[in-house]
Amino acid sequence: MNPFATTNQVNRNVGRRKSDTMVRNRNQRFKKLYNIGRSLMSEINMEALFTLVMDQTNLIMNTERSTLFLYDDYTEELWSLVATGMKKNEIRIKKDSGLAGWVFQNKKELIVNDTYKDTRFNLEVDRHTGFQTKNSLCVPVFNRTEKCIGTLEVLNRRKGNFASEDADFLKSISDYVAIAVENSRLYEDIKAYTERLETAIIHTEKLQKVKTQLTKFVPASVAKIVEQAPEKITGKKIPMDVSVLFVDIQGFSHLTERFDQQLVNDMVEQHFSKYLWCVDRHGGELNETSGDGLMIMFKGETVADHAREAVAAGLEIINENRQLNQALSYPWGDVKLHMGINSGEAHVGATRMKSVTGERLTYTASGLVTVLAALIGKQSQDTRLFIGSETYSLIENVFPCDRIGDCQLKNISEITAIYHVNP
Repeated sequence: MNPFATTNQVNRNVGRRKSDTMVRNRNQRFKKLYNIGRSLMSEINMEALFTLVMDQTNLIMNTERSTLFLYDDYTEELWSLVATGMKKNEIRIKKDSGLAGWVFQNKKELIVNDTYKDTRFNLEVDRHTGFQTKNSLCVPVFNRTEKCIGTLEVLNRRKGNFASEDADFLKSISDYVAIAVENSRLYEDIKAYTERLETAIIHTEKLQKVKTQLTKFVPASVAKIVEQAPEKITGKKIPMDVSVLFVDIQGFSHLTERFDQQLVNDMVEQHFSKYLWCVDRHGGELNETSGDGLMIMFKGETVADHAREAVAAGLEIINENRQLNQALSYPWGDVKLHMGINSGEAHVGATRMKSVTGERLTYTASGLVTVLAALIGKQSQDTRLFIGSETYSLIENVFPCDRIGDCQLKNISEITAIYHVNP
């Protein structure tokens, strides 16, 4: 020091050095504040974020402990995932409890430099944690919509008391914290949504596989209704003009009794697969199957339309049967069919059956038309196509037919006229 300097000069020099020190300290704080902002913006994991907040806040505020409280809307509590020197979820308080609760409720910063003399201070927290709080600075944390989502609190300034300048710095930190918390929550929401979406996709893929398999067991029209308007599957039947074709294998019981079941099953699959191609080409719909038989329904725009398509499909089946018998050899010889068609009004729709094991629906055409088609088919032998008089009246000018005669069918009181369609 200059021995010749006056007292005023000495005082000015001391004051200048103090001012320079304050400026340096403030600049260092701003630099740390900038660094904490960069760090917080780069972290999206909530737990890691809170740990970073606490460490950086203590560093910049020169305090022993800091706590970030967030508000839980469900429990109406303030909770801390991480507080300096404490375990996870160590602190959980009511939203109006203690200094943090007062700040949250009033949405104002609060400086208390002698906490044990302030009636708002919650002594239970110190008793529970074993930490002695000497002074406290707490500020509210606001999100981008100005909603208070929690508080940021620092405790026990290492040198001196908290001042308004400290509150300004802590509020700056809280602004960064609010953005980081929202980013972290958004990340967690997106992560959870992605997981739910992945689960939903897997579930949808499984359902699609199940649907693909189940549609093999139900008529195409039913599958279409279920997919587009499932509420229309009501169990009610609607009167409708249809033509019904029955096809079954002649002497099937004898075959199953005498020959290997796998060989018989292979024959059924080979033949019926080809027959169903014929049905599809003419707009028929497989409604029921049994071990050796098919029930196929035709629903055209007019009665004449579906009668013609049913007969055309039957004639194609006869042709396929001939070709299969030439191509495939079985120990029982050729595969021969019973075939019958009848046309008229039937009740078409679902039949609901209930039992102790649950409910089951079948989709079919019921009534005398269907019964006659089956009985007419039973009169057929050696893969000949027989039709009833209603069908005959609709196709006699299209397909050549021979009258077989009038038959007394089982359990049918009236005589039934039967015709043979020439292939």
